[in-house]
Amino acid sequence: MHPPLEIDRVEVGTGRFDQVLTLARHVLDQDRYLLASFPHAETVCVLGAFRADECVGFLLYLVQQIGTDRGRPPIVRHGRRLRECYVEAFGVAPSTRRRGVGQALQLRAINDARSLGCYQIRSRSPVTSSENYALKLKLGFVVHPSGENDSYYFILRLHEP
Repeated sequence: MHPPLEIDRVEVGTGRFDQVLTLARHVLDQDRYLLASFPHAETVCVLGAFRADECVGFLLYLVQQIGTDRGRPPIVRHGRRLRECYVEAFGVAPSTRRRGVGQALQLRAINDARSLGCYQIRSRSPVTSSENYALKLKLGFVVHPSGENDSYYFILRLHEP
């Protein structure tokens, strides 16, 4: 039996963020995302997945107006600019995959996005990420091929603004 899984929002400069950064750097080769700047984002959030104080996964999301990351004008509906939760980075330690860690992180991000009033949640994954595809499809995401590289976009509509 595994210790209970805890999904926690982690802040830069804390011990838990350092644990996430260590996993991202030494195991998943994704630390560049955690150290990047996102000037178009309204909110940047790092979620860490912990079992017995060991970081076993993470998810980095941005809250932004739809299209701002691509220099597009805002989409306005009922007088409000539509916002999205964009998953910039996501990873689970190989030793703990297929044990619910990724799903727990994705569900937490979906719930956060809903509570923040986002219209959709979106991410992009390389064509080699078949495990991630299976998870996203299971959660109800739709798929759109990227025109810029060998990847797919995954989008889940959350609610009407």
